[in-house]
This record gives sequence, C-alpha cells and structure tokens, in this order.
Amino acid sequence: MMVIIQLPLFYTTHYHMKTKQILRTLAYSFFTLGLASILFGCKAQRVDTQGIMGQVYWVEGNLMPTISDDNNVPEKPPKEKVKRKIRIYERTHINEAKMGDLLFTEIETPMVAEIETEEDGSFVIGLPPGAYSIFTVEEDGYFANVFDLDTYIQPVEVIDGEWSQLEILINYKAAY
Repeated sequence: MMVIIQLPLFYTTHYHMKTKQILRTLAYSFFTLGLASILFGCKAQRVDTQGIMGQVYWVEGNLMPTISDDNNVPEKPPKEKVKRKIRIYERTHINEAKMGDLLFTEIETPMVAEIETEEDGSFVIGLPPGAYSIFTVEEDGYFANVFDLDTYIQPVEVIDGEWSQLEILINYKAAY
C-alpha cells in the first residue's frame, strides 16, 4: 500500500524559494572567496621592484687612434644619446641567433618585453628575476655587441629587488 501525502502549495513554494536563496548565497560566497584568494592569496612577482635601467648611445665615424702632423690628437666623434626600441629576450646564446653583415637578423629565443627609450635614450623596465639578452632594433636588424665568456649575447641578470644598470653603445658604423 502506498501513501501519498500532498503538501500544501504554500509549503512547497516556500521550501523551493528558501533553497534557491541558500544556493544563491553559497554561490556568492564561493565567488567572493575565490576572488579574494586570487587578489590576496597569490603572491605575484612584482616587477616594479627590480629590472633594468640604462642609457643608449650612438657613435659612428673614425675612432682610430691618430696623431696629426702637429702632434695634436684629433677629437673623436662624441657618443650621442639616442632614442631606440629595445627588445628583451630570454638569455640568448650566439648559436640561437642569426648574424647578418653587421646586425642580427633572427633571434630564436622568446621575446620577453619591448620598450621604447625616452628621447634622450634613457630607459627603465621592470622585469621578474632572471637572465636576459638585450637588443636594439635597427633599420636592418637587431644590434648587440657584448658577449660573455660563454658567448651569450648582451647578457643581463635581474636579481630580486635590484635594478641592473646597462649602457648600450651602438657602434656598428664606427671604425676602430
């Protein structure tokens, strides 16, 4: 024998509304908790506390040591502060870049950041700690002229909480 109990319509509607309200409150609670844990619980690496700061210069012309007939040393062309686009790549070995006549034409490592210097060639870029290679963007390719003993190109290391200083001298049109 089966007994069917029919509840009053008021009771079932009230119970259904209470369940919806409880579920909605739980959903908001989980959303708020999730958002709070994302904003406050994960310690993101701040990139404004370390990175690379520096200056870009351009020099061209004859920089050979010379003495004139009257034993005066002629003045060398000055290095000029110059605006450039700088590309920052993961540390790049010489075997991971293709060299043209004077400039690099391809870089195989991933690019991490790109920055335009100020008009006077100065730049500051926040980066997470790590090892990087720095190139300036020239009309026909990428320029870098510093190598370490392991033949990594223009290597710069960013240490947690410190700013690495860098001077870039673009001199591929100079004669030494």
